[in-house]
Amino acid sequence: MTDDVIDIVRKLAKTDYYQSMYSCAKELNMHIFVNTTDLTQLQLWLLSYMGMYSTINLDIAMGEINERVLENDVYEDAYLMYKKKQFSKDLKKNLPITKGVSEQGSPQSQWSFKKRKQV
Repeated sequence: MTDDVIDIVRKLAKTDYYQSMYSCAKELNMHIFVNTTDLTQLQLWLLSYMGMYSTINLDIAMGEINERVLENDVYEDAYLMYKKKQFSKDLKKNLPITKGVSEQGSPQSQWSFKKRKQV
């Protein structure tokens, strides 16, 4: 039963109507649901899938992937897992672990505050 509901919610979240609602809600700060707190599990699923498809559609628009990813749920999930792993790898590569920290673990940089010159 739950799998059927999730499939329906996923199909709804993928449609242009719900993608437009999600985009407008983010940009115009409007509410998608009447209740703004204590969301039901169904509402959380819908929001999650709308965010997921928004990310995929943005990547398609930017030319990083083609629309073939949207042909199948497995392709969508696989792409998002790949993207998450790539992000983790890039994050690990670009973050210097010891830069700016002394051997004792305290920061080496210092702030210097000066008074403004009186005019």
